[in-house]
Amino acid sequence: MRKMRKAIMAAAMAVILGMSSLLTGCGTGIPGIHTEDVDASGKNPQSVSLVLGVHRFFPLITLNRKEIYARIYEACYTYGSVSAVTVDGEPFVSCNYDINKPDKKINEAKKKQLAKGSAEQIMAAASSTGARTPEIDTLSAITLSADTLQSTKEESEKSMIIFDSGLSTASYLNFADQALIEEPVDSIVTQLEELHAIPDLEGIEVTWFGIGQTCGEQTGLTTDYKYKLRNIWQAILEKGGAKSVDFDPSPVSAEESAMELPECSTVAVVTDGLDVTGEATEKGMPKIVRWDEKSPVNFRKEQAEFTDPLAAAEQMKPVVAYLAANPDEKVYIFGMTATVYEGDLGISLSRARANACKDILIQQGVPESQLAAGGLGQRANSLRVNDVDANGVQIEEQAQKNRAVFIIRGDSEVVEELMRCAGEMG
Repeated sequence: MRKMRKAIMAAAMAVILGMSSLLTGCGTGIPGIHTEDVDASGKNPQSVSLVLGVHRFFPLITLNRKEIYARIYEACYTYGSVSAVTVDGEPFVSCNYDINKPDKKINEAKKKQLAKGSAEQIMAAASSTGARTPEIDTLSAITLSADTLQSTKEESEKSMIIFDSGLSTASYLNFADQALIEEPVDSIVTQLEELHAIPDLEGIEVTWFGIGQTCGEQTGLTTDYKYKLRNIWQAILEKGGAKSVDFDPSPVSAEESAMELPECSTVAVVTDGLDVTGEATEKGMPKIVRWDEKSPVNFRKEQAEFTDPLAAAEQMKPVVAYLAANPDEKVYIFGMTATVYEGDLGISLSRARANACKDILIQQGVPESQLAAGGLGQRANSLRVNDVDANGVQIEEQAQKNRAVFIIRGDSEVVEELMRCAGEMG
Protein backbone atom coordinates (compact mmCIF):
# COMPACT_ATOMS: atom_id res chain seq x y z
CA MET A 1 0.00 0.00 0.00
CA ARG A 2 2.82 2.42 0.86
CA LYS A 3 4.53 1.66 -2.45
CA MET A 4 1.26 2.35 -4.23
CA ARG A 5 0.87 5.72 -2.50
CA LYS A 6 4.46 6.62 -3.43
CA ALA A 7 3.82 5.68 -7.03
CA ILE A 8 0.69 7.83 -7.10
CA MET A 9 2.54 10.78 -5.64
CA ALA A 10 5.44 10.33 -8.04
CA ALA A 11 3.03 10.38 -10.95
CA ALA A 12 1.40 13.50 -9.55
CA MET A 13 4.81 15.17 -9.25
CA ALA A 14 5.56 14.32 -12.87
CA VAL A 15 2.33 15.97 -13.96
CA ILE A 16 3.15 19.07 -11.91
CA LEU A 17 6.66 19.27 -13.37
CA GLY A 18 5.19 18.99 -16.83
CA MET A 19 2.81 21.87 -16.11
CA SER A 20 5.36 24.11 -14.38
CA SER A 21 5.74 26.37 -17.40
CA LEU A 22 2.02 27.20 -17.09
CA LEU A 23 2.27 28.31 -13.45
CA THR A 24 3.28 31.93 -13.02
CA GLY A 25 3.76 34.17 -10.00
CA CYS A 26 3.30 32.88 -6.47
CA GLY A 27 -0.47 32.61 -6.25
CA THR A 28 -2.08 29.37 -5.09
CA GLY A 29 -5.27 29.50 -7.10
CA ILE A 30 -7.01 30.20 -3.80
CA PRO A 31 -8.17 33.83 -3.54
CA GLY A 32 -6.25 35.80 -0.92
CA ILE A 33 -3.71 33.04 -0.26
CA HIS A 34 -0.12 33.18 -1.52
CA THR A 35 2.82 30.88 -1.01
CA GLU A 36 4.95 33.73 0.34
CA ASP A 37 2.45 33.94 3.22
CA VAL A 38 3.56 30.48 4.39
CA ASP A 39 7.05 29.97 5.82
CA ALA A 40 7.74 26.25 6.14
CA SER A 41 11.54 26.50 6.12
CA GLY A 42 13.37 24.84 8.99
CA LYS A 43 10.38 22.78 10.07
CA ASN A 44 10.36 19.03 10.70
CA PRO A 45 8.25 16.92 8.34
CA GLN A 46 4.58 17.82 8.81
CA SER A 47 1.88 15.14 8.85
CA VAL A 48 -1.67 16.39 8.38
CA SER A 49 -4.92 14.45 8.44
CA LEU A 50 -8.32 15.91 7.49
CA VAL A 51 -11.52 14.49 8.99
CA LEU A 52 -14.28 15.53 6.60
CA GLY A 53 -17.96 15.34 7.52
CA VAL A 54 -19.30 15.32 3.97
CA HIS A 55 -22.64 13.85 5.01
CA ARG A 56 -26.25 14.95 5.29
CA PHE A 57 -27.15 17.73 7.74
CA PHE A 58 -23.64 19.22 7.84
CA PRO A 59 -23.01 22.34 5.76
CA LEU A 60 -20.85 22.40 2.66
CA ILE A 61 -17.17 22.12 3.56
CA THR A 62 -14.85 24.71 2.05
CA LEU A 63 -11.16 23.85 2.34
CA ASN A 64 -10.13 27.16 0.77
CA ARG A 65 -9.03 28.62 4.09
CA LYS A 66 -5.62 30.10 4.66
CA GLU A 67 -4.95 27.99 7.76
CA ILE A 68 -5.91 24.75 5.96
CA TYR A 69 -3.83 25.51 2.88
CA ALA A 70 -0.86 26.46 5.08
CA ARG A 71 -0.93 23.07 6.87
CA ILE A 72 -1.12 21.11 3.63
CA TYR A 73 1.50 23.27 1.89
CA GLU A 74 3.87 22.81 4.85
CA ALA A 75 3.42 19.03 4.65
CA CYS A 76 4.27 19.09 0.95
CA TYR A 77 7.24 21.46 1.41
CA THR A 78 8.73 19.42 4.29
CA TYR A 79 8.17 16.05 2.57
CA GLY A 80 5.67 14.92 5.17
CA SER A 81 2.26 13.37 4.56
CA VAL A 82 -1.37 14.33 4.01
CA SER A 83 -4.41 12.12 4.46
CA ALA A 84 -8.18 12.57 4.53
CA VAL A 85 -10.85 10.51 6.28
CA THR A 86 -14.51 10.77 5.26
CA VAL A 87 -17.08 10.67 8.05
CA ASP A 88 -20.10 8.43 7.52
CA GLY A 89 -21.51 5.26 9.10
CA GLU A 90 -18.29 3.40 8.23
CA PRO A 91 -15.54 6.05 7.95
CA PHE A 92 -12.84 5.45 5.35
CA VAL A 93 -9.51 6.92 4.25
CA SER A 94 -10.36 8.75 1.06
CA CYS A 95 -6.78 9.79 0.23
CA ASN A 96 -3.35 9.27 1.76
CA TYR A 97 -0.17 10.76 0.31
CA ASP A 98 3.48 10.48 1.34
CA ILE A 99 5.37 13.45 -0.12
CA ASN A 100 8.76 12.25 -1.34
CA LYS A 101 11.88 14.22 -2.16
CA PRO A 102 12.59 14.55 -5.90
CA ASP A 103 15.35 12.32 -7.31
CA LYS A 104 17.34 15.36 -8.42
CA LYS A 105 18.46 18.34 -6.38
CA ILE A 106 16.19 21.35 -6.92
CA ASN A 107 16.46 25.01 -5.94
CA GLU A 108 14.20 26.78 -3.45
CA ALA A 109 11.93 28.27 -6.12
CA LYS A 110 11.28 24.86 -7.66
CA LYS A 111 10.74 23.31 -4.23
CA LYS A 112 8.06 25.89 -3.44
CA GLN A 113 6.47 25.41 -6.83
CA LEU A 114 6.28 21.65 -6.34
CA ALA A 115 4.86 22.08 -2.83
CA LYS A 116 2.25 24.51 -4.16
CA GLY A 117 1.18 22.19 -6.98
CA SER A 118 1.02 19.17 -4.67
CA ALA A 119 -1.01 21.08 -2.08
CA GLU A 120 -3.56 22.20 -4.68
CA GLN A 121 -3.90 18.70 -6.08
CA ILE A 122 -4.37 17.18 -2.63
CA MET A 123 -6.98 19.78 -1.70
CA ALA A 124 -8.85 19.04 -4.92
CA ALA A 125 -8.76 15.30 -4.19
CA ALA A 126 -9.94 15.80 -0.60
CA SER A 127 -12.75 18.09 -1.73
CA SER A 128 -14.18 15.47 -4.08
CA THR A 129 -14.96 12.91 -1.39
CA GLY A 130 -18.42 12.20 0.06
CA ALA A 131 -20.20 9.85 2.45
CA ARG A 132 -20.96 6.34 1.15
CA THR A 133 -22.63 4.62 4.10
CA PRO A 134 -25.75 5.79 5.99
CA GLU A 135 -25.39 7.46 9.42
CA ILE A 136 -22.49 9.32 11.03
CA ASP A 137 -19.68 7.86 13.15
CA THR A 138 -17.42 10.77 14.03
CA LEU A 139 -15.56 8.92 16.79
CA SER A 140 -14.45 6.11 14.45
CA ALA A 141 -13.40 8.70 11.86
CA ILE A 142 -11.21 10.48 14.41
CA THR A 143 -9.74 7.13 15.49
CA LEU A 144 -8.95 6.21 11.89
CA SER A 145 -7.37 9.61 11.29
CA ALA A 146 -5.30 9.30 14.47
CA ASP A 147 -4.10 5.82 13.51
CA THR A 148 -3.07 7.14 10.09
CA LEU A 149 -1.09 9.98 11.69
CA GLN A 150 0.59 7.71 14.23
CA SER A 151 1.88 5.51 11.40
CA THR A 152 3.76 8.40 9.74
CA LYS A 153 7.42 9.32 10.20
CA GLU A 154 8.45 9.28 13.83
CA GLU A 155 10.03 12.74 13.68
CA SER A 156 7.04 14.37 11.98
CA GLU A 157 4.87 16.98 13.66
CA LYS A 158 1.28 15.75 13.56
CA SER A 159 -1.95 17.71 13.23
CA MET A 160 -5.59 16.77 12.67
CA ILE A 161 -8.16 19.12 11.16
CA ILE A 162 -11.80 18.13 11.73
CA PHE A 163 -14.76 19.47 9.74
CA ASP A 164 -17.87 17.98 11.32
CA SER A 165 -20.90 18.79 13.46
CA GLY A 166 -19.94 16.19 16.07
CA LEU A 167 -23.52 14.85 16.02
CA SER A 168 -22.74 11.15 15.66
CA THR A 169 -25.68 8.84 14.96
CA ALA A 170 -23.87 5.49 15.03
CA SER A 171 -21.57 3.31 17.13
CA TYR A 172 -20.77 4.20 20.76
CA LEU A 173 -21.64 7.90 20.49
CA ASN A 174 -25.17 7.89 19.10
CA PHE A 175 -26.83 11.21 19.87
CA ALA A 176 -29.97 10.15 17.96
CA ASP A 177 -30.63 7.00 20.00
CA GLN A 178 -31.10 8.45 23.47
CA ALA A 179 -30.50 11.81 25.15
CA LEU A 180 -26.75 11.21 25.27
CA ILE A 181 -26.15 14.96 25.45
CA GLU A 182 -27.55 14.90 29.01
CA GLU A 183 -25.12 12.22 30.17
CA PRO A 184 -22.38 13.47 32.53
CA VAL A 185 -19.18 14.00 30.54
CA ASP A 186 -17.07 11.96 32.98
CA SER A 187 -19.45 9.03 32.59
CA ILE A 188 -19.20 9.14 28.78
CA VAL A 189 -15.40 9.22 28.84
CA THR A 190 -15.21 6.42 31.42
CA GLN A 191 -17.50 4.17 29.37
CA LEU A 192 -15.45 4.81 26.21
CA GLU A 193 -12.27 3.96 28.13
CA GLU A 194 -13.80 0.69 29.29
CA LEU A 195 -14.65 -0.09 25.66
CA HIS A 196 -11.09 0.86 24.56
CA ALA A 197 -12.70 3.38 22.22
CA ILE A 198 -10.65 6.50 23.07
CA PRO A 199 -8.53 7.42 20.00
CA ASP A 200 -4.73 7.59 20.35
CA LEU A 201 -4.05 11.30 19.89
CA GLU A 202 -0.73 11.45 21.68
CA GLY A 203 1.33 14.33 20.26
CA ILE A 204 -1.36 15.41 17.78
CA GLU A 205 -2.61 19.00 17.51
CA VAL A 206 -6.36 19.01 16.86
CA THR A 207 -8.30 21.85 15.23
CA TRP A 208 -12.08 21.46 14.88
CA PHE A 209 -14.26 23.49 12.49
CA GLY A 210 -18.06 23.42 12.52
CA ILE A 211 -18.85 21.64 15.77
CA GLY A 212 -22.57 21.94 16.43
CA GLN A 213 -23.31 23.44 13.02
CA THR A 214 -26.18 21.85 11.08
CA CYS A 215 -28.32 22.30 7.98
CA GLY A 216 -31.24 20.71 6.16
CA GLU A 217 -33.77 18.71 8.15
CA GLN A 218 -31.64 18.64 11.30
CA THR A 219 -33.05 21.03 13.89
CA GLY A 220 -30.52 23.70 14.78
CA LEU A 221 -28.84 23.19 18.13
CA THR A 222 -29.54 25.40 21.10
CA THR A 223 -26.66 27.29 22.74
CA ASP A 224 -26.83 24.88 25.67
CA TYR A 225 -26.68 21.83 23.39
CA LYS A 226 -23.64 23.21 21.54
CA TYR A 227 -21.90 23.93 24.83
CA LYS A 228 -22.48 20.39 26.11
CA LEU A 229 -21.51 18.83 22.77
CA ARG A 230 -18.22 20.70 22.70
CA ASN A 231 -17.47 19.67 26.29
CA ILE A 232 -18.04 16.01 25.46
CA TRP A 233 -15.69 16.05 22.48
CA GLN A 234 -13.06 18.13 24.24
CA ALA A 235 -12.97 15.64 27.10
CA ILE A 236 -12.61 12.72 24.66
CA LEU A 237 -9.82 14.41 22.68
CA GLU A 238 -7.92 15.38 25.83
CA LYS A 239 -8.29 11.89 27.29
CA GLY A 240 -6.76 10.60 24.04
CA GLY A 241 -3.64 12.66 24.76
CA ALA A 242 -4.06 15.42 22.17
CA LYS A 243 -1.19 17.91 22.28
CA SER A 244 -3.71 20.74 21.91
CA VAL A 245 -7.41 21.12 21.10
CA ASP A 246 -8.79 24.21 19.36
CA PHE A 247 -12.44 24.69 18.36
CA ASP A 248 -12.73 27.34 15.65
CA PRO A 249 -16.08 29.14 16.08
CA SER A 250 -16.29 30.58 12.56
CA PRO A 251 -19.17 29.28 10.40
CA VAL A 252 -18.29 26.49 7.96
CA SER A 253 -20.82 27.58 5.34
CA ALA A 254 -24.46 28.50 4.93
CA GLU A 255 -24.99 26.00 2.09
CA GLU A 256 -25.86 22.33 1.89
CA SER A 257 -23.70 19.99 -0.13
CA ALA A 258 -24.94 19.37 -3.67
CA MET A 259 -23.75 15.74 -3.55
CA GLU A 260 -26.18 12.82 -3.40
CA LEU A 261 -25.50 11.64 0.15
CA PRO A 262 -26.88 8.59 2.02
CA GLU A 263 -29.58 8.87 4.65
CA CYS A 264 -28.82 9.49 8.30
CA SER A 265 -30.85 10.06 11.44
CA THR A 266 -31.69 13.44 12.87
CA VAL A 267 -30.97 14.27 16.50
CA ALA A 268 -33.70 15.53 18.83
CA VAL A 269 -32.97 18.96 20.32
CA VAL A 270 -34.81 19.68 23.56
CA THR A 271 -35.50 23.17 24.92
CA ASP A 272 -36.05 23.48 28.66
CA GLY A 273 -39.12 25.66 29.23
CA LEU A 274 -40.55 28.50 27.16
CA ASP A 275 -40.03 32.25 27.08
CA VAL A 276 -43.42 33.40 28.35
CA THR A 277 -42.66 37.03 27.49
CA GLY A 278 -42.09 36.43 23.77
CA GLU A 279 -44.79 36.45 21.13
CA ALA A 280 -45.36 33.30 19.11
CA THR A 281 -44.76 33.45 15.37
CA GLU A 282 -45.08 30.84 12.65
CA LYS A 283 -41.89 29.19 13.90
CA GLY A 284 -42.03 30.79 17.34
CA MET A 285 -42.15 27.59 19.37
CA PRO A 286 -39.25 25.13 19.58
CA LYS A 287 -39.93 21.68 18.18
CA ILE A 288 -39.38 19.96 21.55
CA VAL A 289 -39.90 21.55 24.96
CA ARG A 290 -39.25 19.79 28.27
CA TRP A 291 -40.93 20.79 31.51
CA ASP A 292 -39.21 18.87 34.30
CA GLU A 293 -39.10 19.12 38.10
CA LYS A 294 -37.03 22.32 37.92
CA SER A 295 -39.51 24.12 35.64
CA PRO A 296 -42.72 26.01 36.49
CA VAL A 297 -44.69 23.04 35.12
CA ASN A 298 -44.14 20.38 37.78
CA PHE A 299 -46.30 18.03 39.79
CA ARG A 300 -46.86 16.84 43.32
CA LYS A 301 -45.06 13.56 44.10
CA GLU A 302 -46.77 10.55 42.53
CA GLN A 303 -49.74 12.71 41.47
CA ALA A 304 -51.04 14.46 38.36
CA GLU A 305 -51.74 17.69 40.28
CA PHE A 306 -49.61 20.76 39.54
CA THR A 307 -47.47 22.12 42.35
CA ASP A 308 -48.42 25.62 41.15
CA PRO A 309 -51.35 25.62 38.69
CA LEU A 310 -51.09 29.37 37.99
CA ALA A 311 -47.37 29.11 37.12
CA ALA A 312 -48.08 26.12 34.87
CA ALA A 313 -50.85 28.00 33.06
CA GLU A 314 -48.60 31.02 32.53
CA GLN A 315 -45.84 28.83 31.09
CA MET A 316 -48.24 27.40 28.52
CA LYS A 317 -49.35 30.75 27.08
CA PRO A 318 -46.77 30.69 24.22
CA VAL A 319 -48.16 27.29 23.16
CA VAL A 320 -51.66 28.78 23.05
CA ALA A 321 -50.37 31.69 20.96
CA TYR A 322 -48.47 29.37 18.58
CA LEU A 323 -51.51 27.16 17.97
CA ALA A 324 -53.77 30.21 17.51
CA ALA A 325 -51.34 31.56 14.89
CA ASN A 326 -51.14 28.13 13.23
CA PRO A 327 -54.67 26.61 13.28
CA ASP A 328 -53.65 23.75 10.99
CA GLU A 329 -50.83 22.68 13.33
CA LYS A 330 -50.98 20.20 16.20
CA VAL A 331 -48.87 19.59 19.29
CA TYR A 332 -48.29 16.33 21.13
CA ILE A 333 -47.89 16.15 24.90
CA PHE A 334 -46.01 13.22 26.45
CA GLY A 335 -45.47 12.48 30.11
CA MET A 336 -42.40 10.57 31.33
CA THR A 337 -41.26 9.14 34.67
CA ALA A 338 -37.91 8.34 36.25
CA THR A 339 -36.60 4.78 36.41
CA VAL A 340 -37.87 2.70 39.35
CA TYR A 341 -37.66 -1.04 39.85
CA GLU A 342 -40.85 -1.52 41.84
CA GLY A 343 -44.46 -1.14 40.73
CA ASP A 344 -45.66 -0.44 37.18
CA LEU A 345 -43.84 1.36 34.38
CA GLY A 346 -45.44 4.69 35.25
CA ILE A 347 -47.56 4.75 32.08
CA SER A 348 -50.80 5.74 33.84
CA LEU A 349 -49.17 8.50 35.90
CA SER A 350 -47.29 9.98 32.96
CA ARG A 351 -50.42 9.91 30.79
CA ALA A 352 -52.44 11.62 33.52
CA ARG A 353 -49.81 14.38 33.77
CA ALA A 354 -49.82 14.88 30.01
CA ASN A 355 -53.62 15.14 30.06
CA ALA A 356 -53.42 17.68 32.89
CA CYS A 357 -51.34 19.90 30.58
CA LYS A 358 -53.76 19.27 27.74
CA ASP A 359 -56.68 20.35 29.96
CA ILE A 360 -55.00 23.69 30.76
CA LEU A 361 -54.47 24.39 27.06
CA ILE A 362 -58.14 23.59 26.32
CA GLN A 363 -59.21 25.89 29.17
CA GLN A 364 -57.13 28.65 27.53
CA GLY A 365 -59.01 28.25 24.26
CA VAL A 366 -57.03 25.68 22.24
CA PRO A 367 -59.30 23.35 20.20
CA GLU A 368 -58.96 19.75 21.32
CA SER A 369 -58.36 18.80 17.67
CA GLN A 370 -54.95 20.52 17.90
CA LEU A 371 -53.84 18.46 20.89
CA ALA A 372 -52.90 14.86 21.63
CA ALA A 373 -51.54 13.42 24.89
CA GLY A 374 -49.91 10.15 25.88
CA GLY A 375 -47.76 8.50 28.53
CA LEU A 376 -44.22 7.17 28.03
CA GLY A 377 -43.58 6.15 31.62
CA GLN A 378 -40.18 4.45 31.81
CA ARG A 379 -40.21 3.13 28.24
CA ALA A 380 -37.00 3.68 26.26
CA ASN A 381 -37.11 6.52 23.74
CA SER A 382 -34.80 9.07 22.15
CA LEU A 383 -35.67 11.81 24.67
CA ARG A 384 -34.99 9.71 27.75
CA VAL A 385 -31.91 10.30 29.89
CA ASN A 386 -29.93 7.48 31.49
CA ASP A 387 -30.80 7.98 35.16
CA VAL A 388 -29.23 4.95 36.86
CA ASP A 389 -25.56 4.13 37.40
CA ALA A 390 -23.74 0.86 36.64
CA ASN A 391 -25.03 -0.62 39.92
CA GLY A 392 -28.63 0.24 39.17
CA VAL A 393 -28.74 3.10 41.69
CA GLN A 394 -30.84 6.07 40.63
CA ILE A 395 -28.94 9.28 39.80
CA GLU A 396 -31.22 11.98 41.19
CA GLU A 397 -29.95 14.81 38.96
CA GLN A 398 -30.66 12.69 35.88
CA ALA A 399 -33.94 11.30 37.23
CA GLN A 400 -35.29 14.86 37.56
CA LYS A 401 -34.95 15.26 33.77
CA ASN A 402 -37.09 12.15 33.21
CA ARG A 403 -39.81 13.25 35.65
CA ALA A 404 -41.09 15.51 32.93
CA VAL A 405 -43.72 16.46 30.40
CA PHE A 406 -42.68 17.12 26.80
CA ILE A 407 -44.67 19.25 24.39
CA ILE A 408 -43.73 18.60 20.78
CA ARG A 409 -44.67 20.25 17.51
CA GLY A 410 -46.28 18.01 14.94
CA ASP A 411 -43.42 18.52 12.47
CA SER A 412 -40.80 17.21 14.92
CA GLU A 413 -38.78 14.18 13.82
CA VAL A 414 -39.56 12.30 17.09
CA VAL A 415 -43.37 12.43 17.03
CA GLU A 416 -43.90 9.08 15.27
CA GLU A 417 -41.39 7.31 17.49
CA LEU A 418 -42.98 8.64 20.70
CA MET A 419 -46.52 7.85 19.51
CA ARG A 420 -45.50 4.23 18.92
CA CYS A 421 -43.85 4.18 22.33
CA ALA A 422 -46.83 5.70 24.14
CA GLY A 423 -49.47 3.56 22.42
CA GLU A 424 -52.84 5.02 23.42
CA MET A 425 -53.13 8.74 22.64
CA GLY A 426 -55.95 11.03 23.71
